[in-house]
Amino acid sequence: MRKVEEAEAVVLGAGVAGLTAAWLLKERGLRVRVVAQSLGEASRVPVALVNPLRGKRFTLARKGEEALEAALRFYSRFVSLHLGVYRPVPKGEREKVAARLGGLKHSWEGEGVLLEEAFWLEPRPLLERLAEGLSLQRARVLAWEPPYLALEGGGRVRGEVLVYAGGGQGAHLLGLPGRYIPGLVLTLLDYFPRAISYRVYLAGSVLGGSYLPHQGTPEAPPPTEGEAEWLLQGAEALLGYRPKVASAWRGMRFRLDGPTLPGGMEPPGRGIPYLFPVEGGFALTGLGSTGFLYAPWLGERLLSALGW
Repeated sequence: MRKVEEAEAVVLGAGVAGLTAAWLLKERGLRVRVVAQSLGEASRVPVALVNPLRGKRFTLARKGEEALEAALRFYSRFVSLHLGVYRPVPKGEREKVAARLGGLKHSWEGEGVLLEEAFWLEPRPLLERLAEGLSLQRARVLAWEPPYLALEGGGRVRGEVLVYAGGGQGAHLLGLPGRYIPGLVLTLLDYFPRAISYRVYLAGSVLGGSYLPHQGTPEAPPPTEGEAEWLLQGAEALLGYRPKVASAWRGMRFRLDGPTLPGGMEPPGRGIPYLFPVEGGFALTGLGSTGFLYAPWLGERLLSALGW
């Protein structure tokens, strides 16, 4: 018989949500095991922009101030954070935007607002640092059978609590409905130490912000000339010139189609639908482009929900 691995908490998925949750569980003194086929998947984007003020309408993300504070507190322990996101504000909209800033630390500069504690980071070093301190088992999970995960090859992992943080790749294991949204990032020859964001964003050596219509499968389509052109037009509007492109990176983001919680339970994320109970534990998934913003905050909510 194949050996059954055991831990107090088993996390399925090694993206930013899964690794962050696993670290926080470990720091509470629990024996934690992370199971994943690979490190990161969609979380391995070249640059992650952590900005709670979303979109061209300058909408403050729900619990955005708390989430930003938790992200600053957690990520700064592992990698360097590049503070400051500058957002140009259209003429005549300054008063409206000011009313939406909430308690975010900011200052007005020229024709825009600087979000002083929003930031960007490099995800790959972050994921590697997090993984180094965890028990990570690289395996493909075939079934979610609480208290077990059934693995390809016949092995099993048993956990007192199971946490699904697998994004779209494993959503079928729990029957989670969702949408797969292709995004494109261009890596550049230019370097932007302070992020600029309006329609598209420039941060480090990256130009991003392109999303195709959602699709029903996780297979990534190839980048298109239209996407790249749209990104470059956005960059030109911000900079007054077109930056030179070095390469392209395609990612697939997963968004839930409104999970139904058993018995009408309230999500532990205080109404944010990315953390919810499932058989055997909790799911932490479907964050789309907000993964790096919400992961530490939701990890803390997970601990509270578990009473740990």
